[in-house]
Amino acid sequence: MLKQVFFTKYTKQTVQLPFVLSAVGLNHRQEYINRPSGLPFFQWIHSVKGKGVLEINGKQYVVDEGNGMLFFPGEGHRYYGVSNEWCVHFLLFSGYGTKDFFEKIGIEQSGIYKLNNDKVEKYIKDLFLIHTQENPMEMYDYSRILYDFLLEFLKSTTIENEKSMQNQSNKVHLVMDYINQYYMEPVVLSELAEKVNLSKEYLCQLFRKVNGFSITDVRLVKARTLLIRDRKEKIKNISKLCGYEDVSYFGMVFKKKVGMTPAKFRELH
Repeated sequence: MLKQVFFTKYTKQTVQLPFVLSAVGLNHRQEYINRPSGLPFFQWIHSVKGKGVLEINGKQYVVDEGNGMLFFPGEGHRYYGVSNEWCVHFLLFSGYGTKDFFEKIGIEQSGIYKLNNDKVEKYIKDLFLIHTQENPMEMYDYSRILYDFLLEFLKSTTIENEKSMQNQSNKVHLVMDYINQYYMEPVVLSELAEKVNLSKEYLCQLFRKVNGFSITDVRLVKARTLLIRDRKEKIKNISKLCGYEDVSYFGMVFKKKVGMTPAKFRELH
């Protein structure tokens, strides 16, 4: 396999683009890498021959042929081959629209993802073709193809990090059951995260993705239910039932989150 690598040239026009290509590698023989602070770019490393191991966030994952590693900027990681030869393609990229793109499609962490192999191969070869043509406007073509590549995450990605999305959902449901049982008590994120063996940050992201609201919103969800179900119950009592001793603070938080006071919410529903 022919090994090829090139780096792009930064210009004033380049940094104004939403998706900016920095480097491309084709058929790179992957060496041992240890980056405690990561890189200032997004990275995609696609395994095409052999297999490797990724160590990130205190966990270890096998990277099989056909899978790839996505790294967010500044996130520490280590990876290395465990076969006679580990061959990869890679992309380094940035741009003001990249993080926002991943957030909008629900990808908020580094990890192992699976994309369409043929499509990845095609986009990387297209980038090399543009590079050989030495077009002064090539940065726009790079950006266009990079965006097409990123769309593959939306069309065909499957996350492998937690065995399955069902496993992740089950963890969220366990947390939800616990909160519903003890909703009158303060929510301690570190305790909840420990119960399901996730970090606090990732649990919060996953919880919002599955339920559509945050962990700290659960008591307000309960409050809305009680306001409608128990119409004769005083609002100050509902406040206490939902873990808010200060009814004024409860009203302030409720209005900020819901857009109206508890009394107005009850009146409209």
